[in-house]
Amino acid sequence: MTKNNDIKAIIETVNKKVIADIEAGNTNWIKSWTSNNHKSVEGYEYTGFNQLWLHCLNFKKPIFGTYIQWNKKGCKIKKGSKAVKLLRAQEGVKKTEKDGVEKTEYFKFFRSFPVFNIDQVEGNLEQFENLTNNENKVIDKNKIENFVNNTGAIIKHGYSGAFYRPSEDFIGMPDKASFIDTNVKDATENYYSVLLHELTHWTGAQKRLNRIKGSFFGSPEYAFEELVAELGSAYACNYLNLNSTPRSDHAHYLKNWLRAIKDNSNALIKASGYASKSLNYLIQLQSNQLGIKQVA
Repeated sequence: MTKNNDIKAIIETVNKKVIADIEAGNTNWIKSWTSNNHKSVEGYEYTGFNQLWLHCLNFKKPIFGTYIQWNKKGCKIKKGSKAVKLLRAQEGVKKTEKDGVEKTEYFKFFRSFPVFNIDQVEGNLEQFENLTNNENKVIDKNKIENFVNNTGAIIKHGYSGAFYRPSEDFIGMPDKASFIDTNVKDATENYYSVLLHELTHWTGAQKRLNRIKGSFFGSPEYAFEELVAELGSAYACNYLNLNSTPRSDHAHYLKNWLRAIKDNSNALIKASGYASKSLNYLIQLQSNQLGIKQVA
C-alpha cells in the first residue's frame, strides 16, 4: 500500500465511524476520544485527527512511539507487532513562472508514519507511568473563567441564543441561568461548551486566524465552520477538564457535521486541524502559555 493509499484509508475509516455513530444517535461518542489524550513516549500529545483515528483502534493504553523513539528509551518492539500509521501535516513549496514572473506557492500535504503502542514493546515500561496518570476530573470554574477572560473576547449576555457576530466582533450568549441540566451533562458544562463553541468561531476572524470568509447560513462553508467550532469546543472542554459532548441542541449541529463530512471526505481532517489550531491560539493568549505540545 502506498503512502497516499495509507492516508486515504485512514481518513475513510475515521469518516465512516463518525458518520455511523452520529446516524445511530450516539451523542456520547465524542467524550471517549477527547478524554484519551493519546501521547508519544516523549510526552507530546497527538493532534485532533490522530486522536480520532487512535480512538477508532481501541488500544487499552494511550502511549505510542516510533521504532526510533522506543529504541531511544531502551525498549524493543515485540516480534510480529504491526505498526499503526499516523498522519503528519507538512508544508510544500512550488515555484511557478508566468509572463517572466516567478511565483512561490505554499501548499499543505500529509505523510504517514508508523508508531507502536506500549503494549507492543518490551523493556522498562515503568518510566512511562507518569504519562498515564489519571487526570483530575474536578471542574475548576475559576480556571475556565480565567481562560476565557484572558482571550480578550467581548462576551455579552442576555440574548435568546448563542452566536458570534463577525461584523461587530463579539460573542452573544444567553444568561447563565438559562442553561439547564440535560441527560448528558449539567448546566455548567452546557454553558461552557456553548461558550467555547462560539469562542472557536471568534478565533476565525480575519484579524486572528482568518478562517471565516463570510459564509451565509445553510451553505457548505457554514456547515464546515460549524464542524470546526464543535471540534474546537470539544478540544477546549477536554483541555479544561470539562466533559466533552455535542452541545445541548446537538441535532442541528450533528446534522451539519454529517453534511460537511458527506460533502467532502477531507472535511473532518481539515476541520480537526483548524480546531487544534484554534485551541492553541486560545492557549497562547493565556499568560506564559506556549500551547499544547503536539507531535502530529
